Amino acid sequence: MNWQVRALESGDGEALALLHRRAILATSTSFYSTEQLASWAAGLRPEGYIAEPGGWFDVVTAEGRVVAFCDQVAEEVCGLYVDPNWHGHGIGSALMRLAEDRMRAAGVPVARVHAALSSQSFYERCGFRVTEFTAHPTRGGLVLPSVRLHKPIG
Repeated sequence: MNWQVRALESGDGEALALLHRRAILATSTSFYSTEQLASWAAGLRPEGYIAEPGGWFDVVTAEGRVVAFCDQVAEEVCGLYVDPNWHGHGIGSALMRLAEDRMRAAGVPVARVHAALSSQSFYERCGFRVTEFTAHPTRGGLVLPSVRLHKPIG
């Protein structure tokens, strides 16, 4: 299946919010309860999807719709989500390679990510190592266990 990576465009917000919510709610309840997932997915708004100054926001499209995104600022991947129907197509790995290549080009020595427990194995397969187990407040008010990971790239 063909897919393409492009920069965030105005008008992507609604599709990104729907994709983000869908990806969160598809997370296995072996990681988080249904209530925790609902809190994590709460409050996603189209206007919340922006490229931060000095950052990048990549969007993946396929079959005329948004199927993934990666938000990156400096040395940190702030969010990487793939539509559950598009898992296993190499999209997440390609987005990580793109982010790491940009970091390397900018002279960043260590890539970082603060991730959900459900994403830990993905980042470990990408070469990241756990530095800390922590917690992350959600838009819905609950605090979720999470993990910080890093990968030397410089």
